[in-house]
Amino acid sequence: MIILITGNHPRHKYLADCFVNFFKDVVWIIEKRENFFPEIDTNFKIENQKLQKYHFEKRENAELEFFSSKAGEFAKNNINKIFEINKENLNSKKIKRILEKEQSKILITYGCHKISDDTLKVLKGYKWNIHGGLSPWYKGNITHFWPTYMLEPEYTGMTLHDLTSDIDGGSIIHQQVSDLNINDGIHENACRLVKSFFDQLPEIINNNLGKKLIGIKNKTTGRIWTSKMWTPLHLNLIYNFYNDKINKYCLENKKIIKPTIKSILI
Repeated sequence: MIILITGNHPRHKYLADCFVNFFKDVVWIIEKRENFFPEIDTNFKIENQKLQKYHFEKRENAELEFFSSKAGEFAKNNINKIFEINKENLNSKKIKRILEKEQSKILITYGCHKISDDTLKVLKGYKWNIHGGLSPWYKGNITHFWPTYMLEPEYTGMTLHDLTSDIDGGSIIHQQVSDLNINDGIHENACRLVKSFFDQLPEIINNNLGKKLIGIKNKTTGRIWTSKMWTPLHLNLIYNFYNDKINKYCLENKKIIKPTIKSILI
């Protein structure tokens, strides 16, 4: 049995579809997240507000292109145990009872808020988190934005790691980085990677279930990127200077050296 705790955005739902397509026994706990299309920050000038709107419209379009508006329907039609919760209920007694009762071999979280140590203690199996970023270089928030902004889109990555109290700091189980497409913008680059990672992950995990899986510890703390670091002003470089063609610029103008990724999964 596998327990998934995810958010409710298209990519989160797509993850559930992938696991249900491969595993018969899945429990899915869905946390209702903030609106996928955020409110525009009116503290900035009109041109920056327009750029924000444009940026998030492009993100929404990319999500629908790669994951579809029907993401999650297959999972919902094939899972008997689905629990929909709010952030406030994530570490509630109800959730602890569910986890304790099911006692899955693997808990995987993605896109939900922080799960407390007390909640995790009720599970005896593997407890892993999917981080939308390449640890240890890009930990924290908005970590599919920053690699492109820093002109290293090849560092756009996904990391499966042990759940710990450290922010995205648990030992690494599996990683994947972007296979750069010269025509992709920032959102397409991220979505293409996420889809590829999720399409392969259930089978890779299944192939390794008979092994004792001990993650690879990071030798460096890397950097934690926070949501406060980002402002709409960063969008000027992405769209006004590079016209959302940073993949193309980097492939044509610099030597792409992909980072060394880590994995204990075959």
